Amino acid sequence: MRHSPDFVCLALFAALVFFAPSSRAQSPTGVALAETLYQQARDLASEGRYDEACPKFEESYRLDPATGTLLNLASCHENQGKFASAWFEYLDAVTMARRDGRPDRVSFAQGRLSELDPKLSRLTIVVSPAADYPGLELELDGARIGPAARGVQTPVDPGSHVVEARAPGRQSFKESVEIGKAPEQKTVTIPELAATAPPVVPLAQPKTKVPAPEPPPPPRERPVPTSAYVAGAVTAGLLVGAVVTGAIYLDRKGAYEETGSKGAYDTARTLGFVNAGLWIGAAAGVGLTTYFYVTRPEEQRSLAATRPRRAFSDAGLALAGRF
Repeated sequence: MRHSPDFVCLALFAALVFFAPSSRAQSPTGVALAETLYQQARDLASEGRYDEACPKFEESYRLDPATGTLLNLASCHENQGKFASAWFEYLDAVTMARRDGRPDRVSFAQGRLSELDPKLSRLTIVVSPAADYPGLELELDGARIGPAARGVQTPVDPGSHVVEARAPGRQSFKESVEIGKAPEQKTVTIPELAATAPPVVPLAQPKTKVPAPEPPPPPRERPVPTSAYVAGAVTAGLLVGAVVTGAIYLDRKGAYEETGSKGAYDTARTLGFVNAGLWIGAAAGVGLTTYFYVTRPEEQRSLAATRPRRAFSDAGLALAGRF
């Protein structure tokens, strides 16, 4: 496999100057793994298998961020045609080499930056005045673009790049930009963002009218008729009279037995007949009252008819019924 003169120079320089990463890993295991990946990546790159070599250089640099590894990674990306990635990595390598006191690496990285500059494609993001909303957020391939970077030409690799813009209360903007292998300059202008539609409030569904439940049938009752109350009152009177006359009868009878007086005899005899009649009447009243109560008819009354009302004398409830 034939390689370009640029690659041969880079490979020779990397073999002489950037052979091993510096020991900055956080653990011996990380250093060992970084070294292994670094060696594998160099072998792959020497065979022109950059798509396999570059990820190994990246992982080696993540485990042990050495300046030599970063320069080899930049060289790998350069040979992949990812000039923007290589440009940024060479730029970082200049800073790291100056920190390490390696002017040779500084000179090499700066030389590669000068070679890459005319090969770079650049993308510029411009915000139109109508879209300069408070809280506007811009992103390029998911990376945040701050206000200071607006309108600045940004080196980008060939391929598809996504520009996004968001602002509170506005619909988001998204545009995909294709960058070819040849150097080109492209600009994406953020237009006025449409206002977001207000939230849709669902209409309240009409409530289904629930029919009122049918009132329960009036309770069926067996009211006590007035005749039972009258019969009971008369019976009570007869019982009282029977008890009173019985007591008097016994008193008069005792007087007759003591004196043998005819007047006492006649009085006792009369009281005896009266007392007997009262007991007979009381017994009949009890039977009649019981009959009226037991045989009372069943009636269906409205609820209003069952409510008590005040008697004229306010002494109690008025009784309504029938004989």
